[in-house]
Amino acid sequence: MAGSDDIITLGGARKSARERDERIEELFHAEYPRLVQLAFERLGDADLAGQVVARAFLTLWQRWRRVSDPRGYLQLAMTSQVREAGGRGGSQDGAGVGAELLEVDTATGWREFEELRARGSALRRRNLQALAAVAAVAAVAVGFLTLANRGRADHGGRAPRQPVAVSPARYPAAIVARYDLSGVISVVGDSGRAWAIRQVPKASSIEQPAFATTYQLVAIDLRTNEVLYRIKLGGEPEAVAAGGGRVWLTTPLGEGGGQIIRIDPATGRTVQKLHLRAGRCSQLSFGFGRLYAACTAWPVGTGIWTINPASGRAWLVGTVRGFTARLIAAPDAVWYVRDYMRIRGFWRTGSPIAVRWEPVAAHTPAYYGISPGSADLAYDLGSIWALGSQERTARIDAMNGKVVRTFTFRNYDPTRAGGLDFLTASGGWLWILDNGYPFSGVLRVSEETGLPAGGVPIPPGSCGQAPCSLIFATPGSIWVPTAELLLRIDQSALPVAPTGQPVNHLDADSSLPG
Repeated sequence: MAGSDDIITLGGARKSARERDERIEELFHAEYPRLVQLAFERLGDADLAGQVVARAFLTLWQRWRRVSDPRGYLQLAMTSQVREAGGRGGSQDGAGVGAELLEVDTATGWREFEELRARGSALRRRNLQALAAVAAVAAVAVGFLTLANRGRADHGGRAPRQPVAVSPARYPAAIVARYDLSGVISVVGDSGRAWAIRQVPKASSIEQPAFATTYQLVAIDLRTNEVLYRIKLGGEPEAVAAGGGRVWLTTPLGEGGGQIIRIDPATGRTVQKLHLRAGRCSQLSFGFGRLYAACTAWPVGTGIWTINPASGRAWLVGTVRGFTARLIAAPDAVWYVRDYMRIRGFWRTGSPIAVRWEPVAAHTPAYYGISPGSADLAYDLGSIWALGSQERTARIDAMNGKVVRTFTFRNYDPTRAGGLDFLTASGGWLWILDNGYPFSGVLRVSEETGLPAGGVPIPPGSCGQAPCSLIFATPGSIWVPTAELLLRIDQSALPVAPTGQPVNHLDADSSLPG
């Protein structure tokens, strides 16, 4: 591939996993005593508090690639575990007045966490083996039932409905580029270029092995598939947004240094700094002529800002208590996930002279009671799409938050065979990333019908021991990072019928969509 001689690689899944483990070990020794103290105040049991915090670290370890704020995630996961254990919730950041101060044994806690992690890995391997056996038996049984009932009618003169193994056509040629870029955590772009943020290794010292990751911005020309330039970003993850011929990045700085910079798309040079009356900004989203940012608000919470992309002038939309994730721009609205579990937003009302931003909420059961960080959110064609627990996908009116349609596994995974857990939306289609069994890849689903309409296979094990869990959309392209590659899928390479309805070719020899 053109430009491939200018590639930096992480060295595969093992190295990525090692860096994740080193970072979590660093966080464990820094945060475990404080979190155990908080859990103890709410549970009144020191041993149970330690177990709760260890399980919170386990969920972080399992979902590491999806988490942009590990410390915030740990706080939320700990609170969720406390509630499950029968304690009271809360958002205190320090010990309560008069609370007993524990002597926390971090070394013992780390050993308990390692045991949990080992059991979790072993359980996942056993589950995959069991699923393989069940799927093989189910495939034979379904085929037998389908043949046995063909032509047979019930007492009403209708053929009885039996589960049918439907597999959409596969289009491996839709992967038009494989970039030798490991560690990619976000992708944005337009029809001509894309920009990816990735983790790359740096020389680590014996004294500080955990600080072995830095971040890099990579620009890609979609016409030639060449890497245009790379920019070192430092040791903190940054957010990126693109649109209207402009590209923005967050910085690790506050108001004085400028929380957001605009770069020249052609060269990557900084051309503008934005100074917001807020703390550090962690998320960006561009759409419909506006740039949105989520920044730290004091004394607690997150401020959502709207920014004029030409002048850089910023206005505070509203303040949110708690953590925000998945900032999504929509026409006259901005949406986000609060505390990783609830879908919220702000709607732009009033006249052009007196603009007001009204809070709005979307109520969908799929987003309640799920594990933090395991669901996804996307925008396309006037709707917010939310993929939550149990493969339930809600179509939400982007203006008022009303749920207008719900798809379930019966639409796109009728045998309930796999784990469709990660989603993006573009061009009238939902693009759902399977977790690797029994179908490994991206399943395309019609936004109108909820039916599968072709898939792009990705080899099982592409992300190492963990399932692939990131998927992004830019105009005309879908992006999936694996352990060692960044895959670009050309949306136009998957055919559509002349009427615009999904193509549902069947491939009897291919495995079920997962």
